[in-house]
Amino acid sequence: MNSRIQNQLNMVGASITVANSTDYKPVWTGNPPADFGTDMAQLQTNYGSVTVLAAQADAATGGGGDASSAAETALENAAFILARALANHFKKNGDLDNLGKVDVTKTDIVRLRKQVLLDKATAILNLASAAVTDPAAAGRGVTAARIATLTAAIAAFGKVMNTPRGQIVNKSALLREVETDTAALVQLATDMDDLALQFDGTDAGKRFIEAWKRARIIVDSGGGHGNGGTPPTPPTPTK
Repeated sequence: MNSRIQNQLNMVGASITVANSTDYKPVWTGNPPADFGTDMAQLQTNYGSVTVLAAQADAATGGGGDASSAAETALENAAFILARALANHFKKNGDLDNLGKVDVTKTDIVRLRKQVLLDKATAILNLASAAVTDPAAAGRGVTAARIATLTAAIAAFGKVMNTPRGQIVNKSALLREVETDTAALVQLATDMDDLALQFDGTDAGKRFIEAWKRARIIVDSGGGHGNGGTPPTPPTPTK
């Protein structure tokens, strides 16, 4: 995947994380303009789907690859990254019980197959969904964007894990789809800019507007994530 698309995905991931931070989520949740909340839910869903599709494209071979294998690789990557973020989070919180559930290596994840992998990924997702409400979670990598990515990866793998070999996914076709879907994702975020400006009635709202504007800047990663790396977690915004 080229760096331009990766940079755009990084930007959307950063925007989602900022909007869902404990500082700013109360600003827009249940408050007018209501379409911002509706669009945010769609943005998260679409972001998860596009990042999984991008991972599948990276996993596919030049001429084609097994669809189940590509989806499995995407799921392994998403589950492992979120598991390590959770391990860091639970260790710092002194939660040894939950730490033991997510303290896994990449090899541990890769060795799992089919339903066992799906079950493990779902368990990681459930722990992350509960942990993300902790104010310290985002700074440790447990973010709404990563949760959206794992959610989409679970859904994608669940659909194809029993697909017979020979049903292939073509890399070039996937990359075209990633480019089209990313463009739509960026357009949705752009449309949300006008809605975000309307939260200027409070000091918290004004801080959110500025944080949203900063997150919406596309930063050139220099191609460092051009091979399907996971977008970095932006720093937790300060007041």
